[in-house]
Amino acid sequence: SESNQTAWDEIAERIDYTFESIDQAFSPLARETGFIQEMKSRLDKGQKLLFKPNLVSINNIDPFTCGETPSSTACTEWPLVAAVMRWFHDKAGISYHRMSIGEAATTMSGVASFYSRLKKKGLPVTTEAVIEGRSEEFIGGWGFYFVRKYLAERLEPGAPDDPMKGYEESVTGHYIPPGRAGGRLLVYDLNRIRDDLTKGRDVEVPGGQNFDSIILHKAIVGGDPSDPEDMKDYPGAILINMPRLKVHVQALLTNIIKNLGIGLYPMEVSRSNTCRWEYSQPHTPIPGMKAGIPHQIWVGEIDPETCLPKRKADGTYVVKKTAGLTGTMVDIVKAAASQDIFMMHIVDGIEAINRDHQGGGMGIREPEGLVVAGLDPVAADLFSARYIFSNVGLKQAHEAGLEDGHGGFFPQAVPIPEVEGDSIVSKPGFDCPLSRDICFQAAEERGLGQRSYYVVGGDVTTGDPLVSVEGRLGRVSNGVFSSIYTSRLYHALAKMPWDLQKTFFAYLKANDQLANTNLLEQFLNEFDEDGDGIVTYEEKGRKGIYTHGMLWGGVMVGLMGTEDETERLRVSFSAGATNLKMTFPEWNVEKHDQGLEWFWGMSAWMALEVAGLDQELPDPTRPGKMIGRGKWPRIEPLTNRRINMALYGLEFPARVSFPSFYGTVLRYADRIQNQGRYTGQTIYQPVLDGAENYIKDVGEGKTEPLDFTLFVPPGYGNRNHGVMPNVEETDDPAKVLTVDFEGGKTHWPDLRLSDIQSDADT
Repeated sequence: SESNQTAWDEIAERIDYTFESIDQAFSPLARETGFIQEMKSRLDKGQKLLFKPNLVSINNIDPFTCGETPSSTACTEWPLVAAVMRWFHDKAGISYHRMSIGEAATTMSGVASFYSRLKKKGLPVTTEAVIEGRSEEFIGGWGFYFVRKYLAERLEPGAPDDPMKGYEESVTGHYIPPGRAGGRLLVYDLNRIRDDLTKGRDVEVPGGQNFDSIILHKAIVGGDPSDPEDMKDYPGAILINMPRLKVHVQALLTNIIKNLGIGLYPMEVSRSNTCRWEYSQPHTPIPGMKAGIPHQIWVGEIDPETCLPKRKADGTYVVKKTAGLTGTMVDIVKAAASQDIFMMHIVDGIEAINRDHQGGGMGIREPEGLVVAGLDPVAADLFSARYIFSNVGLKQAHEAGLEDGHGGFFPQAVPIPEVEGDSIVSKPGFDCPLSRDICFQAAEERGLGQRSYYVVGGDVTTGDPLVSVEGRLGRVSNGVFSSIYTSRLYHALAKMPWDLQKTFFAYLKANDQLANTNLLEQFLNEFDEDGDGIVTYEEKGRKGIYTHGMLWGGVMVGLMGTEDETERLRVSFSAGATNLKMTFPEWNVEKHDQGLEWFWGMSAWMALEVAGLDQELPDPTRPGKMIGRGKWPRIEPLTNRRINMALYGLEFPARVSFPSFYGTVLRYADRIQNQGRYTGQTIYQPVLDGAENYIKDVGEGKTEPLDFTLFVPPGYGNRNHGVMPNVEETDDPAKVLTVDFEGGKTHWPDLRLSDIQSDADT
C-alpha cells in the first residue's frame, strides 16, 4: 500500500544516513589497522564474511500486527546490519555473495515452531526464515529479508551480486555449506548441528577452564584441516561480530565478548546423537535455554522428580564449583580464535538498552548515537562498558577518586539513601561497577586482547574528530578536548545489588537502622565470599539459583510451538509459583530460601524508582509521610507489593491483569471449563479485561465461579478489603502457592523433569 511504501522509504532514508555516518568509524579504523586488506587476502582463499548479530529474543516483528515487539530491544537492529553490509560492499568492494549471516539465538527453534503453528498453510517456518523475518507471505521474526530488500534497491543497475539470492534457501530450509554457496547470500542457524553432525567440529579450548573442547558450527571455525574436501565446503569465516550494547541480568553487560561467549554455543548438538544436548536444556527436541553451560561459579543440581534444588544433610545446597560465566565466555571465544579466525567487532550503541536486556518489555532504549568498531574484543568491550557505566566527565571522575580496576577513573553518579529523622532520603554519591568485574582482566590474561586502547573517529553531529584521553571518549574542537559521556544511570533492574551496590547496601543499612533488622548482614553473609565488604560479579552465592530459573525458562521456550496451549499455562504457573514458594522458607515444607536475598534486590529497585519520581506521593504505610522526590519507601511494604504483583499483576490492587499467577490459573480454568469466554481463545492474545470482567460478574452474581482454588499466604487474599474470588488464604506451607481445579482433580504445581525429558535418549 501507499502507506507501507511511505514507511519503507523513511526506513531506507535512515539506513542511508547510517551508511554514510558509519564511515566516520570504519575508514579511520581501516587506515589504522589495514583490516580491509587482511579480509581480502582471506576472501581470496575462499573465506566469507559472516555477520553475527545478537538476536536473543528473535521475535522482533510481531506476527499478529507486523509491528515492533518489546523483544526488539534485545536484538541488534537490522537497519544497522543493512548499513554495515552496504559499507563493506560499496566502500570495501566486497560482493554480497561473499557474505553470510549466522546466529545461535536461544529462542530460534522455539519461535520457529510457534510460527509454523500460526502460519498453518504452506511451508513450515524454518529457523533461517525466523532470522529473515519472512516465510512466503508470513511476516514475523527478526528482519534480514528487509536487509536484503534495502541492499537490492541500492545496487547499481546490472550488478551481478543480487542480495535477494539465498532467501529461498532460508524459506525451504535447504542447507548449503559456505564453500558451495556460489552466488547466494545465505543465512546459517548456528544452533542446529544435530540433523547433520558433519556440520560441527570439536575444537580444543586452549587453557580451558569450564570446557576442554567445544563443538562449534563449521560455518564459523571452518572444516577439518586434515580433510581437503571438508575445507572446500567450510573454508572458514571472517567473523563480523555485531552485538547490541545492553545491560545484562547476570554479567556486567552484554556486548562484544558475551555475544560470542554465549552466542556461539550451539543448542542442538549432542555427542551421543540424542536429545541430551551438550550446552542447552531441557533435553527435549526443542531446547529452550543454554542452561548446560555455567552461568555462575556455583552451579546447583536439580532433583528430576521434585524439580527442587538438591540439598545435603546439613541443609546446604548441592553445588559444583566452576569458572563461572566469565570462564564460559572466554573458553568459547578462545576456542574460536585458536582456529585463525579474523574478527571485527561492531557495536550497536545507537540506542543502548538500559534496565533489561531480554526483550520482556522492561528494557529502555537510551539514545546514545554510538557505533563502536574495533579488532580487539577486550579493548572495544572495555571502552563500551566504560561509556555506559560512567555518567560524569573527566574532571569529576578524578575528583570522585574511584579507580575502575583497569587503570582508569570511570565512576557513576548514584543516589545514596541515608536515614534522616524517621525517613530515608537520597544524597549524592559515586559508585563504580566496573571495579567489581574481572571479565576484561581474565580475557586479557588468557590472550584474547588487551585493555589499553585509543580512539579514532568522527562526530557526525559536529564534524569534530573523536579521540580518547585516559581511555575516555571525547571530541576535539579548536584544540580543546571535551568529554563525551552518557547522562543516564545504567543498571539491570534484576541485579541492582551488583550494578548499584553502594546504593543497595546503603538502602539495606537504612532499613536495618529504622526497623532493627539485619538485612545487610544477611546479604553479605550469603554473597561476600571473601569477607571484604564487596560483592563482585563472580560472587552470586552458593544456592545455585540460576540453575532452576534457566531450566524452567527453557521448558517454556521449548513449549512455544505446542498445540496444547494449556500445557504452557500449567508450566508457567508451576515454574513461577515454585520459584516464589522457594524464596520464603515459611512457604514450603522443605524450608528452602533460595531466592530470598535476590528478592530484596528487586524490592530495592522499586524503592529507587519511587525515590526518583519528580513528584511527592503519600506513603501508603506511614500516615502523614511522603515518598518520591528523593524520599524512599521502606523495604517491607515493597516486598509485600512485589508478592501481590506476582499474584495478581503489575497494576494490583487497581486492576487484576496478565501476567500473574491468578491470571494464569483463571485462563486455564476458563479454557477448560468455559471455552475461554472471559480470557480468550489463545494464550498469545488474551482478553486484557478478562480477569476484571470475571471478578465483576462473580461479585454481582451474574455468573457462577469457575471451579478452582488458588491458595495464597495469609494477608494476600484480599483486594481493597474485599475477598478475591477463587482465592483462599492458608498458613500451611504445603498448600501455599498451589492451586486445585475441580475439587482437587487437578493440582498445581505439577513439575517433574523426568516426564519432560523421558525421551532424551531417543
